[in-house]
Amino acid sequence: MDARRWQRARDLFDRLVDLPESSWHGRLLHDCGDDAQLRDEVLAMLRADAATSARTDLSAHAPLVLQGLAERIAADEVQSAQGRLVGPFRLVREIGRGGMGAVWLAERADGAYAQQVAIKLIRGEWDADEAHARFRSERQILAGLQHPNIAHLVDGGVTADGKPWLALEYVDGEDLRAWCDRRRLGIEQRLHLLLTVCAAVSHAHQRLVVHRDLKPSNILVGRDGIVKLLDFGIAKLLDAPPTMAESTRLFTPEYAAPEQLRGEAVTTAVDVYALGLLLYELLVGRRARELADAVQPSTGTLAPARPSAALARTGGVRTARAAARRQLTPRTLRRRLHGDLDAIVLKALRDDPRQRYAGVGEFAADIERHLANRPVHARRGDWRYRTGRFLRRHAIAATAAALGAIAVIGGGALAAWQAHVAAEQRDVAQREAETARRTVDVLVDVFRAANPATHPGETVTPADLLDEGVRTVRRKLRDQPAQRAALLEALGRARNGLGTFDEARPLLEEALALRVAGDDRLAEASVRLALGTVWSRQSRNEDALAEAERAFALGAGDSRQAADLRATADLHAGIELANLDRWSEAQPRLRRSAQARAALFGKDSEPYWQVLVPWTFNLAAREQADEALALLEPAWRAIAARTTAGDWDRSYLLGARSYALTQAGRYDEAVAVQREALSIAGRVYGDDHPNTNEALVNLASALYRAGEVTESADAYARAIAWRVANPTRKRLRRPDNQLRGWALALDAAGRSAEAIDVLARLREERKTIDGVSASEHAEAWLLLARAQRHARRLDDASVSLEAYRAALASIEGVPDGAVAAGLVERTWLALALDAADRECADARRAVALLDAIAAKRDERLHARAALAACWIETGQRDRAAEAIAALTGEQARLLPVEAAAVDDALRRWRGVKTAQRTNASESSGQ
Repeated sequence: MDARRWQRARDLFDRLVDLPESSWHGRLLHDCGDDAQLRDEVLAMLRADAATSARTDLSAHAPLVLQGLAERIAADEVQSAQGRLVGPFRLVREIGRGGMGAVWLAERADGAYAQQVAIKLIRGEWDADEAHARFRSERQILAGLQHPNIAHLVDGGVTADGKPWLALEYVDGEDLRAWCDRRRLGIEQRLHLLLTVCAAVSHAHQRLVVHRDLKPSNILVGRDGIVKLLDFGIAKLLDAPPTMAESTRLFTPEYAAPEQLRGEAVTTAVDVYALGLLLYELLVGRRARELADAVQPSTGTLAPARPSAALARTGGVRTARAAARRQLTPRTLRRRLHGDLDAIVLKALRDDPRQRYAGVGEFAADIERHLANRPVHARRGDWRYRTGRFLRRHAIAATAAALGAIAVIGGGALAAWQAHVAAEQRDVAQREAETARRTVDVLVDVFRAANPATHPGETVTPADLLDEGVRTVRRKLRDQPAQRAALLEALGRARNGLGTFDEARPLLEEALALRVAGDDRLAEASVRLALGTVWSRQSRNEDALAEAERAFALGAGDSRQAADLRATADLHAGIELANLDRWSEAQPRLRRSAQARAALFGKDSEPYWQVLVPWTFNLAAREQADEALALLEPAWRAIAARTTAGDWDRSYLLGARSYALTQAGRYDEAVAVQREALSIAGRVYGDDHPNTNEALVNLASALYRAGEVTESADAYARAIAWRVANPTRKRLRRPDNQLRGWALALDAAGRSAEAIDVLARLREERKTIDGVSASEHAEAWLLLARAQRHARRLDDASVSLEAYRAALASIEGVPDGAVAAGLVERTWLALALDAADRECADARRAVALLDAIAAKRDERLHARAALAACWIETGQRDRAAEAIAALTGEQARLLPVEAAAVDDALRRWRGVKTAQRTNASESSGQ
């Protein structure tokens, strides 16, 4: 049967399979017309399916199941289930339907913590004992599958009306094939992703579990780029007792192995077959059954076309589209699939399970051999094939050997030409040997400088060694520009690592000049990225961005080195765009860098984590903390599983994780994580290093958000003292933000007089910094007014608040949030002066403004606290009661200043209630 005829038969089968057998013949006479052969083939498929179902005892349940299915998909039934409690979860919406029942997106409803899960509910029409036994088995299977690429079991139980349920990890993503096509992944990238799937399936097989329904829709790639295998709920325990070994027809025929369609015993070979079908789709873009040379529906036998040959059948437009999605031309795609990949696919799709790969591990190993240019076992290649694989792996050595052979065979003139080539190669070898010798000499001279006998009585620092290295490089590699450039770049990067940026810059500029003259594009790009890092550390972010863009342009090419360089350039560009507050441009650059590095190095790698850190900082800063944590948590789990607290390997993720936790309101966790980050930085870099100081500032910020304001103020003080003592080692783009954080912490800690002094420094420093907005200049007056009010310097506070209002009045298009902040502070100042407006107009207007712009929760609650306090002080008890109801218990996750304001309002209210009770008691006593 050809592919088109097979698809026609599949469509008819799908339409009739759930109808009574008595109606099959009449419907087929109508639908098939005079095509008696097609009618017989579909009947054979239906009868084979019925025989399979009979062996599972499903036939007795079929009418009830069909009736229940119709009822379940009715809109009113779905609506009635929505919002229902299942264990600690509340059903939100139906997201799928499987062989045993519906799958719902659900949210945790017990208040323990926020969580989304996928809940699988069994149909009520199944036999209760059988259903419960099957669900207990499924739950046990899932509990034993703990793998990062398998959706894990969260919870399970039985509802009040006796229906079993499972809560599984919810994966918000798209299927593997669509994910690859949308990102135009190349063949190698697709193969690496399939190897991830193979590792997860192999994990299940090792625990005697077969998936049995592997297909694209059961393999999702989440927003974090992690592959997840779903629905092991229909898996079969290989060592299950006979009574549990049978199963209903809970698989997709399009992706089923022939033995499944024939109702034969299920083994791990069915998953190997399904992986072969999946590989076919990833390579060709079409299902194997659509392009098969022949299909036998009654037996499930498939004669798949070779992937390389199948492309010719898809038509010019479809082939061109498939090739474009793999960043190839149709011709190069066919050539890429021909040979190894054809053989691997066909071996996995053999009809006889014994002739397929013996296991998923062997299938994956052949793919890995192909990627490494080694002979694959699926091809019993002759000496030509194995020689070809060897030559591809050792192209340079083989070329040299071939030239030598030609010289021997060619005789006369050819031998003379080869002698010339050999002489050139000898000269190159001698030059490289001389370069290596000089490099060793440089290193010997550098380390000689560390000898105490060379500098008696002196302590030799790393900076001294680098200086000695520079002198030696310039002296000994004067006539070796390429090697001199490489070592100068290395020394410049080392200077950069020490935080001595003024010393790093001239070394890198000298290396860049040499690389430009040498016309080595990738080497030039590497130096430009290193120089861009110096510009970034010295707050010259536009210059740093320009170097990153030049490096990206230089990184053209198909080599792995070029791809890595472009990913690094994207990383640098994304960081600088974020530093310049160009968030919308930064995000796609960081995402593209992360995807490239994940494909090149894997997600459990340092290069990937280096991108993940700024990417998630970017997200969290834009109030997307949950998304940032969703990206960070898999990487954190991976590294935490193989390290202990304080290990250097954890350092890349700690700062970003702390910041995301802070932005998500998980303050205690954020502080603990940032303490570890500071400990590692101190141990690795020492206390007198920019990186350690940066970790200290991040800890100060996390402490403030957690309400540990005294320790926060002390940490800020130490960080700012270091910055003042080291003016050239870390020039921040916005050093004023450290002063702002210090002032806030001091004010919240009750040290408002000190905060006033720091705010005076803040105002002066902001005058010297480019890029400070008018509203930020104005904000300094507002913070000063608040600190003066807390210090009971109310007249000064009034003057500062008027200065704030005047500054806002001079700004065109002043933000509503800034106006509201001034109104809130004026309300608190009026309360402190016992001059509160009975109508509380300022506070009411502030609340309305902040609600209208959907301001941050802290800002809105601060305004409501001021309004509540005003109603209380002016005796508006009914209004006060309404205002205070929104505040109770809300201060726990606020910033310290806002939390204090809410506490103030609640204290005022409690005072009113106490007075009411006292008056009532006195009245009753009279």
